[in-house]
Amino acid sequence: MASRIVPLKAGAAAAAIALSAAACGSSSSGGSAAGSSPPASNSASSSGSDATATQAATLRSGLDQLFRMHVDLTAAAVQTAVSTSPTSSQTAAALTTLDGNTVAIGDAIGQIYGATARTAFLKMWRAHIGFFVEYTIGLATHDNSKVNDAQAKLANYKQDFAKFLGGATAISPTAIATELQGHIQTLEAAIEAIVTKSKTAGETLQMAAEHMDGTAQALAAGIAKEKNLTGNPDSAASGLRSALTGLLIQHVAQTVQVIQSVVATGTLASPETTGAVSALDQNTVDLGKAIGSLYGGSAQRAFLKMWRAHIGFFVEYTQGLAGHDQAKVADARHKLAGYQRQFGSFLGSATGLPARAVSADLAAHVQTLETAIKAILAKSPTAGAKISMAEAHMAGTATVLAKAIAAQKQLS
Repeated sequence: MASRIVPLKAGAAAAAIALSAAACGSSSSGGSAAGSSPPASNSASSSGSDATATQAATLRSGLDQLFRMHVDLTAAAVQTAVSTSPTSSQTAAALTTLDGNTVAIGDAIGQIYGATARTAFLKMWRAHIGFFVEYTIGLATHDNSKVNDAQAKLANYKQDFAKFLGGATAISPTAIATELQGHIQTLEAAIEAIVTKSKTAGETLQMAAEHMDGTAQALAAGIAKEKNLTGNPDSAASGLRSALTGLLIQHVAQTVQVIQSVVATGTLASPETTGAVSALDQNTVDLGKAIGSLYGGSAQRAFLKMWRAHIGFFVEYTQGLAGHDQAKVADARHKLAGYQRQFGSFLGSATGLPARAVSADLAAHVQTLETAIKAILAKSPTAGAKISMAEAHMAGTATVLAKAIAAQKQLS
């Protein structure tokens, strides 16, 4: 294990597609929608011949999922506080959903290192979320002393948590502290942009989420080595699964950022919303590069055309809901149904998966994201949970696609 943890940018990973590292597929949190880890059916024990489902590969993709969702759900809670208030029932519910993700990560830690480690993790992780809440309130109320106090607490957390993780994983605490500083800086930047309704909000959210890829990679590599997990955490198959997991989860997160920006600013034309749309399209480009690296330029162009179209249909769906235009809602749903069939055929032809099965999975993506959009527009307390469900669905999609592609391309 190298002494320095190097963050891995998702865009570059998508272009190269053969990522290296390990991730924590660990435990389920008892079915919680808030950042639950992959189901047992996706574990190494269920498919010994699947290079994407070894213990090391499952560990890596699971950590990537949980850590990205930590960032995304934090951002969603901040956006909710901006759109309602920090003390609203909606914000409280969003924080509860975020805590569900914390419990899921704690369960993963406990499965690997035991109940005492789980308890210690939960105490420190919840504390650092509290410090981010204090930082957010300080920014929103222009209370610089509160902002400075929160940053001082986060600096202390960084050192304490680095010692905790270093003791568990045998990774240098100094390297972990450096990585945690990157997490703190990128998430602070995202929070500040959201609170100020900046055009950079979508971009900074994506950067904060992408940063967690490197964190997941480094921690998983250390854990896999220490626990003698099966599989190679640096394999192309493991990297493929992790890359798809991160990119597909972030598709949901960046779509949500667009919708929440509309709610916060009241228009699709605001700088924050147009910036969020741009960040969403960058995620689309990264996915397109991944497809192109596997299947060539023609496939990349076909993917981009269809993927961008389906995002446009979600925009139309959002406009219809916001304007109480049922005809527009129905038209968007009709177009999304056509997209499901067309894109199912495209992916099925490329990967060898049954087109009907792919279309059915796409229908679930559409349904879960529509549900999240509806909850966000209604400022419902269930919005955070709906966002979490939509993101978790995409992790399952990534698992299935990675297995098929790795077998087809003979990745190991």
